Amino acid sequence: MRKYYLLCVFLYLVGHLQGLKDCGDCVKLNSCSRATDLAIHNSNSDTEEKFKNSFCGYEGSGYKKIPKVCCSDFEDDEGKDDIENHPNINLLPDSCGDIDGRRIVGGATANLYEYPWMALISYKTRLGLQFQCGGSIINSRYILTAAHCVRNRIIAGVRIGEYDIRYGTDCQGTGDQYACESHIQDMIVEEIIFHESYVKTSKTVANDIALLRLIKPINFTYRNAAPICLPITASMRNTELSGRQATVAGWGLTENNEDSSILLKVEVPIWSSSQCSSFYNRWNVDTELCAGAVNKDSCEGDSGGPLMLESTYKGAYRIIQYGIVSRGPQNCGSNNPGIYTNVTKFMGWILDNIRE
Repeated sequence: MRKYYLLCVFLYLVGHLQGLKDCGDCVKLNSCSRATDLAIHNSNSDTEEKFKNSFCGYEGSGYKKIPKVCCSDFEDDEGKDDIENHPNINLLPDSCGDIDGRRIVGGATANLYEYPWMALISYKTRLGLQFQCGGSIINSRYILTAAHCVRNRIIAGVRIGEYDIRYGTDCQGTGDQYACESHIQDMIVEEIIFHESYVKTSKTVANDIALLRLIKPINFTYRNAAPICLPITASMRNTELSGRQATVAGWGLTENNEDSSILLKVEVPIWSSSQCSSFYNRWNVDTELCAGAVNKDSCEGDSGGPLMLESTYKGAYRIIQYGIVSRGPQNCGSNNPGIYTNVTKFMGWILDNIRE
């Protein structure tokens, strides 16, 4: 145990010399068994450097002050679960969910490049081609969306890189920050994959998740096309979401009951299971999330779009998709929260159904 206590002293000194790492799984050193084992059994200069880079704060005070570390930094292949060792895990890109530095903080309108993973699904209807659902890019060939957006629907294609559907060229900003974008990619769908246990009746909805495989890869060299991150590690999937602020983006109905031509965003609080159960008798507590507030909700045309949170992903601060817009109250933005498919519960299904 002497090595463990020496490490605590080392981290105490580190805390006075450098900034603290920001991560979603910052826990007491003695609460992360992988870190504790490493400290006791394999103490060397490489170990010290690993702890130094993962140090994220303290808990307690005085002589009870315990260092905290980002526990996911100490995962190894043996400690990974079935998702992290899945043979298709490498089909999900390491570079994803980049946070645009020129975000419109607190605004209802998204930045031109803020959510480059947003996709629009177009349908063949009696009125011609119409955008009626959204989705998210998870790699160059796959769009993640809701099953109700694809089952028994005639899909014309998927649009990547859209911002304002009224114009072929979208411009935003002033002065040195003025930018225009015209690289739209209209993609043909090669395969529609919805969950084999998807159910939608007047009484219940379950497993509302689907994938669209594109006939050719998305061109990621354009700034308005990029994948979002998914919760691939156990620490991401086990993190407590209730009470956190998430973001939903889309071109759906606004509070005025009109479609938006411009990509909009809204912050919504994630509810606890007990809070959601007080509004919905029929919802799947194990596989769904509730989120929303008065006048802050996803709406009809946002179906299939992502519920997003900012967190640490492979050592960097990224945007991670935790939910898929599934359904909600009849009156958008009412007291009732919206319901989202919980992506953490379907990571195995996603990996099972993607290929090169």
